[in-house]
Amino acid sequence: MNTLRARVLLLVAGSGLATALMLGVLMVGAVRNLYNDLIYQQADQFAARVIEMHPDMVEEHERDRLGFAQRLQSYVLFAPHTGLYLVSPQGEILATSGEGRILWASYRVNLKAIRAAQAYDPMMPVFAEDPDVPGETRIVALRPLRDKDGDAGWLMVVSRSADLLTRPSEVVKSYALRTGAKAALLTLAIAVALTAAMMAVLTRPLSLLTRRVERIQRSGFSRPISEEDFPYGDRNDEIGRLSDSFRDAFERLRQETDQVATIDSRRRDMVASVSHDLRTPLTALIGQLETVRMKRNTMPRAEQDRFIDGAFNNAQHLKRLTDALAELGRLDDPAFRIETEPIALHELCDDVAHRFQTHAERLGVRLAVNYPDGLPLANVDAALIERALSNLLDNAIRVTPAGGAIDVDVDRAMLHDQPAIKVAVCDSGPGVSPQDEARVFERFFQSSEHRGRRGSSGLGLAIVSRVVELHHGQAGVNNRPGKGAVFHLLLPVAPTDAALPAGG
Repeated sequence: MNTLRARVLLLVAGSGLATALMLGVLMVGAVRNLYNDLIYQQADQFAARVIEMHPDMVEEHERDRLGFAQRLQSYVLFAPHTGLYLVSPQGEILATSGEGRILWASYRVNLKAIRAAQAYDPMMPVFAEDPDVPGETRIVALRPLRDKDGDAGWLMVVSRSADLLTRPSEVVKSYALRTGAKAALLTLAIAVALTAAMMAVLTRPLSLLTRRVERIQRSGFSRPISEEDFPYGDRNDEIGRLSDSFRDAFERLRQETDQVATIDSRRRDMVASVSHDLRTPLTALIGQLETVRMKRNTMPRAEQDRFIDGAFNNAQHLKRLTDALAELGRLDDPAFRIETEPIALHELCDDVAHRFQTHAERLGVRLAVNYPDGLPLANVDAALIERALSNLLDNAIRVTPAGGAIDVDVDRAMLHDQPAIKVAVCDSGPGVSPQDEARVFERFFQSSEHRGRRGSSGLGLAIVSRVVELHHGQAGVNNRPGKGAVFHLLLPVAPTDAALPAGG
């Protein structure tokens, strides 16, 4: 009983059997009632015919009691299971078609109970005690007798035909059993047909869906989920909705599986990149310090300073890398929440650019911030946006040659049909190769021609992308052949579009 089909079969078969038994009992009861009704009608009609033939029955009894008793006996010659009784208004038995009883002098028929049963429903059989067999209940028909003075008594017919349940005749019993058996068999046949229909309508689609689900599980989500994998999707019922739900759930599960596989692949690449990026400066740092330690007594002071400066630079690079890893881990934490507030984004760009101004001038690079008047406020986390802008400016300064220029342009824009602020950092460096444009924001990604020149870990732009993602914004890059690259951020506008004048 481990399958739904077997359980449905057992349920329907059990219900059908119980229904068949109840229907059989009802049929036997119906046959018994029909049999009793027929017996009562026969007894009542028999009493009516006797009274019709002898309307002055009471006077005949008074004139010739013995002859009257013989006449009653002649009436039941062809109905041996019938008893005729002439009953007085008080219930005393005056004459009978059978043998008289000595004790009848004190016996009284319960006329009150018989008349009450007749008054309740004249068409229903009346059951009363058989005078010839005290304690036995029979079907009784009672007809009133009249004379010139009024009520003269009653003619009572007692049918001694066998009761269907206690002493049924063979014919009636056979009929009742055949009828009950036919009803039971018909009910079972209907139950079997209902079971087959339920299996076709319910369990067959469920079994097919189960097989399809198991097949997809065995495939390990190696292929996209198609409409053919989950039939009955066009049905507008529970089976159709279940099929659609299975398909959507498995498609999402397949996408999640692909995403997990992609994340796992990136994780392995990240571990490899982190190991390489940490090992290179760390090896150089150890080598430089080991050289100074071994040769500090024979190495000239200037050469020692050169090795120490190199070791310091490598240590600084290691610190930047570990700081970037820690910050990226913090931003990736599901529990991390940004704290947004309306700020003037062009003022924040001015502040960040001012901190890089001296370094840019020392390298011969012009740095400027440009924006129109009346810009709306941006709804951002100021500390995170400041870090993202710092990463962009640091990258731009490192790739821009002496005599070049970096422009930070702030202006209005649209993001998903909603107002936004666009911050674009434009450098005049070598730009980004077309094949690298789609990957520049990936973690640890560095183009081969710029890896050494940038001297970065490949995490700066990944942090920028993550910061913008947390703001539900958008980060991108546009390459300008021969003129450098433009990195831009699209950030949402604050709900209250309060504008500030140029310069604050």
